[in-house]
Amino acid sequence: MNEIFELCVRLDSTARETYETLAECCTDVELAVTFHRMALEEAAHVEWWSELLAAWEAGLVPRVGDTQELLERLHATADNVESALAGGMEGLSVDDMLDLAAKLEFYMLDPVFGELLDLMDPGENEHHRDAYSRHILRLVDAIERHYSRRDLARFLAAVLARAYRDQQRFAEMATRDSLTGVYNRRGLYGYLAQWLAWSRRYEHPFAVMLVDVDHFKNVNDTLGHPAGDEALTSIASALSRAVRGSDLVGRYGGDEFAILAPETSADELADLAERVLELVRSASFGTADRPMKLTVSVGAASASGAATVTAERLLSAADRSLYQAKNAGRDQAGPVIDAGAAE
Repeated sequence: MNEIFELCVRLDSTARETYETLAECCTDVELAVTFHRMALEEAAHVEWWSELLAAWEAGLVPRVGDTQELLERLHATADNVESALAGGMEGLSVDDMLDLAAKLEFYMLDPVFGELLDLMDPGENEHHRDAYSRHILRLVDAIERHYSRRDLARFLAAVLARAYRDQQRFAEMATRDSLTGVYNRRGLYGYLAQWLAWSRRYEHPFAVMLVDVDHFKNVNDTLGHPAGDEALTSIASALSRAVRGSDLVGRYGGDEFAILAPETSADELADLAERVLELVRSASFGTADRPMKLTVSVGAASASGAATVTAERLLSAADRSLYQAKNAGRDQAGPVIDAGAAE
């Protein structure tokens, strides 16, 4: 991971230096201002990666997935960027400058960057997406306004805009459940590992809830799988409304969901469980003449910063709590289990 973050810092530093040079060389004052703004935005991107590198070195960022595959993609991007910049920037026309900027951003649109930010920086992914969207749209606007060949300008702008949309979609597909829109198992584990490391380092409370749909098989068997999909989407929406802004909802598998809740005491966790139960009870799906209702069972476990609490141990404790809720009749929450004290 260290090499991955260092390479991200290097790539965005190169982009920043490129835009600074373009701003200095550009004779079109308005376009020079645009390049200068893009250099400042690249400096912010460098700061993102530098902060993540520091967090990794402090033990607060988890290793994710196949790092060799991520490195290969990043090195390929670095090779493409180096090739694009090989000719230098002195004496370039406005069109040539915009060509160079478009190539640079096109190569930097590999979904690997979005995947890393989505997994590594809880709570900030929307901010990063919005900031990068403004960055790309700034260049798209510059191409449309300043490129001398209008037909080619429209084409370049369209290619760059579509590449950005594809990058966002592919990055989201890597960490989001395609049916419900909440995080998938991969996304959940990335955040879980990071927040557990944070909990251990600063001895802050962290909790996990497992939410299982009661008698879900009956829905598929009696109403069909499309109705089952609608029910899962409805429940995911109810869970998203129940949680706080700092919490995270994901589909753990099948008809089971998980909620990651940082900075949550046992009392707050019990309150969250009650909100989950109530909002799911009040949710409905199906047709107007045949509305359907479902309930869920909830299991919860907490980690209070104990060094012995692993992701597996925390999830196992939440699963035991969930089993107790089901055994007691369903449509209720099991006891909050302290994973640090659990056998």
